[in-house]
Formats: sequence, structure tokens, C-alpha cells
Amino acid sequence: MRTIDAQATPAHSGGIDLVEQDGVQVLRLRGEVDGVVVAAWQAAAAVPRAAAAVDASAATFLDCRGLRMLLQETAAARRSGRLPELRRPSRAVSRLVEMAGAAPLFATVR
Repeated sequence: MRTIDAQATPAHSGGIDLVEQDGVQVLRLRGEVDGVVVAAWQAAAAVPRAAAAVDASAATFLDCRGLRMLLQETAAARRSGRLPELRRPSRAVSRLVEMAGAAPLFATVR
């Protein structure tokens, strides 16, 4: 399991984990997933990690840079013909995904 935590200030904290569950790579989002957290995640590896699912149940905030990272990290699944799962998204995550028009790019599991 890989974990990235970023805390720029006490008001900005969040993290991203990449775990394997039932043979599937799953990104787990926690707290505020903003530009600071995404920059730390992207700095940790030079290539996308090919996640097939995103667990967003613990995310309290997702900004546009976070959404772009999710799209990049799950692009390989879409290229292979699978629709990545967006698992238990919080209201904040669901709202951004829908407003950005990205909802059709995920199979939402509530």
C-alpha cells in the first residue's frame, strides 16, 4: 500500500492511498483532496498507477485538480473497456463530478 499525506496548514489536510482490494487497484481519498495533496501524490511517482476504482467515502472536498488526477489515474481502466467504479462518494465529490460532466466516466457505487 502506498500512502501520501499532505498537510500544508491545519486547514488543509488530506491524503490518497493506493491499495489492492480483491485484485483491483483502488485509490482511497481522505479529507480535503486539493492541489497540495495532488502535487504530493504526483511527485511520489512519475507514471499513473492505473487504478480501476476510487473509494471517495472519506473525502470531504475534491477540487478540479483532484478530479483531473482521478481521471488520469483511472484512464487505463477506460482504455481497456472497463468503467472505473466511484465508490461511496461523499456529497462534495459527487457534486463536483456531476458539475464537471465526468459522471459518465465512472460507475458510481453508493
